[in-house]
Amino acid sequence: MPVTKTNREEIIKIAIGVFRSKGYYNTSMSDLAQACDLQKGSFYHYFESKEQLMLEVLEYVHTVLKLRVFAYVADSSLTAKEKLEKILLKLGKYLLEKSGGCIVGNTSLETAGQETLFKSTLKGIFTDWIAAMKTIFMEQYSESTAQRLAEQVIMEFEGAVMLSQVYDNPQYLRDVYVRTMAKLK
Repeated sequence: MPVTKTNREEIIKIAIGVFRSKGYYNTSMSDLAQACDLQKGSFYHYFESKEQLMLEVLEYVHTVLKLRVFAYVADSSLTAKEKLEKILLKLGKYLLEKSGGCIVGNTSLETAGQETLFKSTLKGIFTDWIAAMKTIFMEQYSESTAQRLAEQVIMEFEGAVMLSQVYDNPQYLRDVYVRTMAKLK
């Protein structure tokens, strides 16, 4: 019997898993409603379209990353290396905790050039991620070098996520962690 009481945030949290495992284009409103234990018609009470839901999913992920991951940059009680370690471990938890890969990377690849509605939000996530990493690297490197390192780390992280999914081998991610941590003394 369908559950009748839920809220937007609960639906968004469930939708993250559905989009992560099925992808944006392969996920139907019926899939989402079923995962949330709602009738399809009831689902439209919360979100008018799959596009609106995906946009809110990405905005939710962005908010979580800013508040619970990138915020370590401002913690003056931590060394640069400690900040980097905490950020990397939290990224692993929030973006990779469940099977299916990184919701940010997956959606970027799947919708690149097709869904301009998501591009701004996705770009904002990557921009904030780069800024957080750059701030940490600037504790030991020049601004331009810190910028390049931040971008390289994120590219390598996302590439490692893809390879770890394709080959079902988490060693790619462990290697990125070790190489990234080695960038700081």
